[in-house]
Amino acid sequence: MRSFKQLTATVFTTAAVFSVQAADNSVVTVSAVVLSKNNCKFDAPISIALAFGNIDPNGGSAATASGSLSFKCGGSSATASYILTHDSGLWDTGPGANRMKHATLNQYLPYTLTLTPSSGTVAKNVTQTVNVGGSISPADFQDATMGAYADTVVVTLNP
Repeated sequence: MRSFKQLTATVFTTAAVFSVQAADNSVVTVSAVVLSKNNCKFDAPISIALAFGNIDPNGGSAATASGSLSFKCGGSSATASYILTHDSGLWDTGPGANRMKHATLNQYLPYTLTLTPSSGTVAKNVTQTVNVGGSISPADFQDATMGAYADTVVVTLNP
């Protein structure tokens, strides 16, 4: 009798198991700045000193100081509109609360700063002069500690 060997074939199947994860997102912020058709630049010197000088604490009127800055605007149009702003300096206590610091002590002297004119429209390539004025009220300097006071303010010209 013949014997048959039975051949058993085993089929192995391979299944790839993939981990399914949630998709991730990213935010893309898109921005642009459209520049003015004009540009304005300060003329040299671009730094001035607003010096109040010696202040007599017995004085009854405000201490004042003045200076000037000048600028020109150029660009593709015949005129340019501008705006001048300034920060409140290094020692401010809030917007518009300028104050100078004593050279060696933690003492401060409040003052006001004005830019005139602070905005307007000018012809292209014509020099515009801006008056920079400062004032210290007698109430602020009458009891101030003797000594030198100083501050630095940044004036910004747009466009």
